[in-house]
Amino acid sequence: MIESKVETKMDSVNSDLKNLSKDAKALASEAKADAYEKTGELSKKCAEFLNTAVAAAKEVPTIAATRTKEVAASTDEYVHEKPWRAVTISAGLGILLGVMFAKRDSR
Repeated sequence: MIESKVETKMDSVNSDLKNLSKDAKALASEAKADAYEKTGELSKKCAEFLNTAVAAAKEVPTIAATRTKEVAASTDEYVHEKPWRAVTISAGLGILLGVMFAKRDSR
């Protein structure tokens, strides 16, 4: 009698373990499918970001050239309006750089 109860309980436990195993496999399968889906989404987002970055990088030379021309025109205008101030600033920068580099060479 006790043996039959034990066998019944063992069968019940085995059945529960089989069901648990099936459920775990189903959950793992769903998780795997979700992971593949998320990976695909992430891959698309990365590709979009890369394309945006490449497009922005292609615009940099044009923007830099435009900005450089603006600065050159501004500098040219300033030098023509105030030539002695420009000469003084240039000389001061030259002296400052000369002193800095002379100290660096003496070490």
